[in-house]
Amino acid sequence: MADRGGEVELDSRFLQARTEEIKYHEKFYAEHELFAPGTWIAKPVQAIMDTYVLLEPHGMRVLDLGCGVGRNAIPIAQAIKAYSGKVTAVDLLPSAVAILQDNAEKYEVKDNLEAIAADIEYFQIPSQFYDYIIACSSLEHVSSVDAFRTVIGRMIEGTRPRGIHAILMSTQTEELDYNTGVVSEGLIELNLSTDDAFFLLRECYNGWEIVLERVIPQAVQEVKYGKSIEYRGNWLTFIVRRTS
Repeated sequence: MADRGGEVELDSRFLQARTEEIKYHEKFYAEHELFAPGTWIAKPVQAIMDTYVLLEPHGMRVLDLGCGVGRNAIPIAQAIKAYSGKVTAVDLLPSAVAILQDNAEKYEVKDNLEAIAADIEYFQIPSQFYDYIIACSSLEHVSSVDAFRTVIGRMIEGTRPRGIHAILMSTQTEELDYNTGVVSEGLIELNLSTDDAFFLLRECYNGWEIVLERVIPQAVQEVKYGKSIEYRGNWLTFIVRRTS
């Protein structure tokens, strides 16, 4: 019975975290346009843009898991448009996908970008189909370590020879309540320590070439749960290339 109680507690925390993440992102995307100065969607992630150039651009197939409104998907689609490349962009929120579709038209890449509303934890990836798979701020939102491994397994199965994965995620997060001064564990679906995240990633990608490993401390002011907080943690970057 004690074990089942623990499962219920974990399920409850996951649902609470998922609900708050949905509320936060829906509100943020409704209030801020893509590439709006001063926001975290003001520009694409530099490591993601630096990495795609390592691949042959002609006919490039890109998968962006947790794409939001196109922070990375739109610039990548623009970059590979002339080479008949295509981006498949997946996000949990139908509202984000709708905005992404509008952005694809606005930035003239609607024929090079397919937007799909789906939970990445259950999204099926065709075998050896993609050259470049991006998971930016998405793997920390799956339900468990087992789900983390499962999603990466599908990513690996869906990658062509010499393909590249770019994984960026928040680890060991915590939240400072500005009003009370209390610091608590970050309310996020999968709050891994940085060491555990790297261990899991190296385990999953055994035999792949590591292109980049990096950790940067982060602290972001946000309004969540109706209060002002500082969201703290480590920003992990893990970029790897299939060796065959």
